[in-house]
Amino acid sequence: MGVVGGISAILMRELIKGSSFLAGSVNFFESNSYLYLVSIPAVFLVSSIIIEKVLNKATNPTIDAVARSIALKKGRLDYKKGILSVILTAVNIGFGVPVGREGPIAKLGGSLSYFTLKNLKTESVNTPLLVSCGVSSALAATFNAPIAAVVFGLEIILGRLNFNVIIPLSVSSVVGDMISRYFFGNYPAFFVPKLTYDLRLMFFVPFFAVLFAFAVYLFDVVFSSVEEIFEKLRFSSSYIKAIVGGFVVGLILWLYPDVASLGYKQISMLFEGGYLPREALTLGLVKLIALAITFASGMFGGVFAPSIFGGAFFGYAVGAVFNHFFSFIDPYAVALVGTAAVTASISSAPFRSTLIVVELAQNYHMILPLMLGSVISMYLSHIFEGKIPFIRPIMQKGFDLMDDTYKEKLKKVKISNFIDTTVKTLTPEQKIRDVIFELMNEKSSYFAVIEKDKLVGVLSFRDIRLIGELNSSDIEVKELMTINPSFLSLSSNALDVFEFISHIDVDYIPVVDDTNSLSYLGMLDVNAFLKFASFVYFKDKIRFGGFNK
Repeated sequence: MGVVGGISAILMRELIKGSSFLAGSVNFFESNSYLYLVSIPAVFLVSSIIIEKVLNKATNPTIDAVARSIALKKGRLDYKKGILSVILTAVNIGFGVPVGREGPIAKLGGSLSYFTLKNLKTESVNTPLLVSCGVSSALAATFNAPIAAVVFGLEIILGRLNFNVIIPLSVSSVVGDMISRYFFGNYPAFFVPKLTYDLRLMFFVPFFAVLFAFAVYLFDVVFSSVEEIFEKLRFSSSYIKAIVGGFVVGLILWLYPDVASLGYKQISMLFEGGYLPREALTLGLVKLIALAITFASGMFGGVFAPSIFGGAFFGYAVGAVFNHFFSFIDPYAVALVGTAAVTASISSAPFRSTLIVVELAQNYHMILPLMLGSVISMYLSHIFEGKIPFIRPIMQKGFDLMDDTYKEKLKKVKISNFIDTTVKTLTPEQKIRDVIFELMNEKSSYFAVIEKDKLVGVLSFRDIRLIGELNSSDIEVKELMTINPSFLSLSSNALDVFEFISHIDVDYIPVVDDTNSLSYLGMLDVNAFLKFASFVYFKDKIRFGGFNK
């Protein structure tokens, strides 16, 4: 899988190089940027036709989309569509469309990995892990960042940490990166000078994170606004929408040719002092706006390179302003924080984003402000945009909360239908030795502790196992129970249940009347709930003979 991922990264780069040559080379467009007014609408139109007719309206192969497919489809990626979508994206990038290559490379690595596994006839239970290895190795080869690639597999795709996962991810990422270094040399995607920072900068990082989160929020607003405008215009076909969107993006590239394509060359120029703060601010915001219009037009491409570009340029502008008042703030240090923070906010992956930027820039000394900025910025962007923070752990269970239609249906599900009143309850004064055999015969391993009909705690078998450490036979329930436990109320909906089990993996959840009275009603049967949630997910996709409920 490491070899497959490494080859995927090489193929993608060669495809981009070939399409750039086909477009007349990047220098041609830089000196004749008005040609974007013609070339970008034409590229958008051709892309729209291929997406509509050949790919059957396939989704954009971003890194998150690839991770979502692996989690929900257990690694079964459509390699034919995957390869074609990658070629399409490579051509777009070569012609100057302001998108990234990382998502398509991840898609290619995953698709070729699944194709390889299918022909090798490996055990299907290992498919998600091995496909993840292919994706991680492709990213390692792309960024020259093997550690970040391993974290990507752990944080985004698999969502778990053990030796059975770490070892194959590490081996495949190292192999993929070795292949890339052999062909392209040991060079980062963009060059950053060795940076240092004053510890006083750490006190300003949270404030910078607010600004970075706002920039990401602006990207989301522009994307949503463009989609709404396109809907109100009521284009007769998606092709007309693509042409209009392409013309607007072409106009932006004509006015600001530096935001075209990947932008890694421009990022290197930024850190070499090639832009004034005002220019950097403009280009950073324009890049994110052009990306939003591109995606709203239905085009394919990655979001990682544009988010690094936007974060670096916007961060440099912010840092330059603060440098006027606080000389110890280095604008380039803030720019590097911006690359990680904006990327983390868009991808909801702070650890991966931090490590990729650290490895790309080879500035390991900067990891503290980068990590702090990434985590705070991601948290704030979730608040600004109203994102669900527990999407990924629930996705590992096979439920897609990114599906807005499904999410709205879950909000209407009443948890009262899943309350089991037969699960044994306990009182705080009961002795463990008097109830242990009764608990052993219960179907639940999680029990509510009730006092005067109110929920005061919960007791699990994990709690009971502490008896072996306490060396006492007279231990009461209240000595082992978890006080002030988490619970659901009658006003809770299915999304609340998913949030609960994303934090605590239990088979039963205590339910109370309301949060004030804490009057105990029973235990929610998680397995019964998950069965129903599964039915809600697939019932519209299956035709049931004679079943109309």
